[in-house]
Amino acid sequence: MTNMIRNLVYIGLAVILSFQAVSAQSDRDAAAASAADKYLISAKAGGVNYVEGSVSVLRTDGRSGYLTKRDQIEVGDTVTTGDNSRAEILLNPGSFLRLGPNSSFKFKTTSLDDLRINLESGSAIFEVFASRDFKVRVITPDAKLLLIRSGVFRIDVLPAGGANVEVWEGQALLGDRNATLLDTGRSAILKDGNATVKKFDRGDRDEFEAWSKSRSKELAKQSAKLKNDALRNSLLTSFNGGGWGMYSSFGLWVYDPFYGGYCFLPFGRGWSSPYGYGFGSCLCYFDMPPYIYYPPTTGGGGGVGGGGGGSNVPPVTPIVSAGNRLPTPPFERMGGSGGGFGATGRGTSDSQFPSSGGRTPRSEPASEPTPIFIPAPMPMPSSTDKTPSTAKGKP
Repeated sequence: MTNMIRNLVYIGLAVILSFQAVSAQSDRDAAAASAADKYLISAKAGGVNYVEGSVSVLRTDGRSGYLTKRDQIEVGDTVTTGDNSRAEILLNPGSFLRLGPNSSFKFKTTSLDDLRINLESGSAIFEVFASRDFKVRVITPDAKLLLIRSGVFRIDVLPAGGANVEVWEGQALLGDRNATLLDTGRSAILKDGNATVKKFDRGDRDEFEAWSKSRSKELAKQSAKLKNDALRNSLLTSFNGGGWGMYSSFGLWVYDPFYGGYCFLPFGRGWSSPYGYGFGSCLCYFDMPPYIYYPPTTGGGGGVGGGGGGSNVPPVTPIVSAGNRLPTPPFERMGGSGGGFGATGRGTSDSQFPSSGGRTPRSEPASEPTPIFIPAPMPMPSSTDKTPSTAKGKP
């Protein structure tokens, strides 16, 4: 009798422990599914990624308030920082605007191939991907300049008028009477249509510049962690919904719920930030279906038919090379023009695109774009099967 009772107790404990294990696994699965739902994918400029102190916004409709992380800034909204305050704003994917204390700016446009920003007062650091195909225009009350090569640029609006421009990395074209080209390690004071150019010490960083560099390093580390199946599902869902396309951006902003901020997922392999920090991840890690690489059929750049991507989708502009008139995706054009930054010099050889290399080394001239040969589109996937089983494996 005693043995029977003991056996019944053991069986009861085993059942309870088994139920608890199944329940715990279910909780973990539910938590993972919930986390996957929180990945946000964007190819749009204007997201607020960091706020410190008091950062206010005046909307175009007259409303005003204070900005917090994940707020969105639209064209025409005026953003202003207070004393001891700063903010990090997402530009087109991969590029950042970092605003110092007592500064103000607004977007004039957010187009990938012609991004325009009005810096009305104070100081800003631009960490941007740019080239002559994908220019970034900065306009101050008394000066205009074009950022024409990827890099890091500091611009200060001077209280007495004019602006001071420092090129930490990259190239800028000054809008003075002589259209002065400002290269890495040079600064210029722009005033009354004239530019006074000199060298500056890039080893001498103030607190604002040190903070900007540390943010770049931190965000690159977070980008390197973007390698999981839950994110793949979010990427594919967003693409199928027209949220992004290979022909409308250099990559994507991904909101990571575990980090609590946006980081950059480049389309091409081997990219690094303009500060030189490798991203350590790219779209090629996610075993995406082949149809995401097909050129859009109706202009713009998102989805299989090309309809998505939002207001910042540029028109598709083919690069003609070796008789090929197919449109070339922006990240390939950036690499081919020498404006992209690639840590390893490798392109996307394992995708539908040939290897383009990353950034052309600074000591070498920009290479000619590699012809793009894209296979004829496969039959359109049905609405019940958006993920063909023929997708290529991970590298």
